[in-house]
Amino acid sequence: MKVILTADVPALGKSGEMKTVADGFARNYLIPGKFAVPASGGAFRAWQHDIASREEKRKREREEAEIYATRIASTTLTMGVKVGEGGKLYGSITAKDIADALGRRGIVVDRHKVELDEPLKSLGTYKVAVKVFSGMAPEVTVVVEPKG
Repeated sequence: MKVILTADVPALGKSGEMKTVADGFARNYLIPGKFAVPASGGAFRAWQHDIASREEKRKREREEAEIYATRIASTTLTMGVKVGEGGKLYGSITAKDIADALGRRGIVVDRHKVELDEPLKSLGTYKVAVKVFSGMAPEVTVVVEPKG
């Protein structure tokens, strides 16, 4: 019997997958336990529609991410900071500061997506990766210079 899984079932599959299982297993365990629905009629058509809409959404998100990636890669952020003796900064530049600066440029990014191992604590030019989509992490150029 063909069923569409509505929940993850160990050793069988993940939610949303269609599987062929024994009739008794489907009737006695999967369907009564709300782990699956029979893949017939409306449920099958709904499953096909769901698969198509998920693919469409994933494609649209990837296209938007590519636009963001090109904008981020072509952006240079200049951060003016107070500097003490020997070029030491008062404070530091954090992932939140970089995300806020990108936000002011119209590129809204969550601070957790800015891949900064530790805050920037000295003057110079840095390349900082920003994760926008799975496998897509363009680098923004951050120039830390004295405020003056």
